[in-house]
Amino acid sequence: MDNTQSRKETLVFGLDIGTRSIVGVVGYMERNRFKVIAMAEQKHETRAMLDGQIHDIYKVGDTIRKVKNSLENQLGRELSEVCIAAAGRVLKTINSSAEYEFEEETRVTQEHIYSLNLLAVENAHNKINEKEDKARFYCVGNTPIRYQLNGYDINNLEGHKASKISVELIATFLPEEVVDGLYEAVEYAGLNVASLTLEPIAAMNIAIPE
Repeated sequence: MDNTQSRKETLVFGLDIGTRSIVGVVGYMERNRFKVIAMAEQKHETRAMLDGQIHDIYKVGDTIRKVKNSLENQLGRELSEVCIAAAGRVLKTINSSAEYEFEEETRVTQEHIYSLNLLAVENAHNKINEKEDKARFYCVGNTPIRYQLNGYDINNLEGHKASKISVELIATFLPEEVVDGLYEAVEYAGLNVASLTLEPIAAMNIAIPE
């Protein structure tokens, strides 16, 4: 318990909202490894979820609350924020690119790279919403596949001097209805969503070396 209290500001609460059950884990990073200190599982009492899609927000929210309460009892503290993953059964992917030209040669920082990626994601968002007349989509993840520095391929832009930088990436989207249902169920359980990713991306980060 003393160790838990000393790490209270660095604890991470993750929640897998599955079709048959909901699993929650709490832990912290130590030397690039995630150390689990509490875990809880609760099966759905009804078919409140089908194929990764929430059909009854409040029943799912009640199940999330049971998992949350179990973890809080184990830890002896309240949990307020959670990281969640969404099922990828209805996701859409799109390739996108963006470039930025500096007024004068500039040393590239992480902020420049973040802004460049964000611009490419915005371009992808516009493209996918142009294709879909009614459905609206929410970006839940992106993966850069190529960066260029002054027109030449490079693995890492940071620290280099550049006149122009560009990126190609794959952006993944879910219908806003799916994302909204997840957020509403989590908030109904008394939690705030700290981050959202896709289940395939979360699994890939664990199973596949960089």
